[in-house]
Amino acid sequence: MSKTGRKWVVVIGHINHDRIWHLTEPLRAGGRIAWSSRETRLGGGGYFTARRLLDLGHDVALLSNLMSDIHGENAFAELQDAGFDTSLIARRDGETDFADILLDPTGERTILSSERRLSRTFLLDHEIAADALYVNAPKLPDTILASLNRAPLVISQFPLREGDVRAADIMVGSKADLPDIPIADVWGMARRLATGRLTHLVMTDGPAAISVYDGNTETRVTLGRCVTVRDTIGAGDTFSGSLLHTVLGGKNVVEASQLAGDATTAWLEHRESQTRSATEKSIS
Repeated sequence: MSKTGRKWVVVIGHINHDRIWHLTEPLRAGGRIAWSSRETRLGGGGYFTARRLLDLGHDVALLSNLMSDIHGENAFAELQDAGFDTSLIARRDGETDFADILLDPTGERTILSSERRLSRTFLLDHEIAADALYVNAPKLPDTILASLNRAPLVISQFPLREGDVRAADIMVGSKADLPDIPIADVWGMARRLATGRLTHLVMTDGPAAISVYDGNTETRVTLGRCVTVRDTIGAGDTFSGSLLHTVLGGKNVVEASQLAGDATTAWLEHRESQTRSATEKSIS
């Protein structure tokens, strides 16, 4: 670690090509929904978390997959230009599968992903070492599992589909993905996935209070302020990156969750401002 707190972090997760449809009204069953604009940009749990860590000054390697077509080539070049270590990105034959995201005016999003893209596994031919590893994937090869075992700090996203048991110190999930399940029960699920090494479960709930659970006590963390934005895509992954950064800086998980939540609010506001400015310039 340098005097600036710069760390070497490996992020294991998907890099998506998100095709975002900006809807003029909320989705409803049987409705005819209009859209006002659409855009394509890089996204995915791996990308947003890694991007946040890179912006916070860390050296970041992305362990992911990109296809060998023009979309994959352009994405690979964009990641290199941004400053990521791309040596762990596997290049696969075939065409890029886009993820379609339906974004309504309130910021609610519906993500459509192909089963083929979701089932794509990560490849690693040797164990790796870093100051911290972040993982957002259900299935992991033995080389990654061994690397997690050796890492001094591991944060894992709670797998929404059947996942492999992996070493993790902190597991992060969303209450929206596990509705109406008591946090003690979620802890039991997380403990079975993350082994006895797990110390904390962190559950976000959009702009509402974050729950931090250590197996005995739930601590609720209220954000300093709430904002309303039209685009919340990547907010949860950005929170995870901020959380990892703050824990690496020596904060306890409760304090780190507070700081990460407030930092994510600021990130959302900044992106909203940038989007508004770009829209106004295009109109003028």
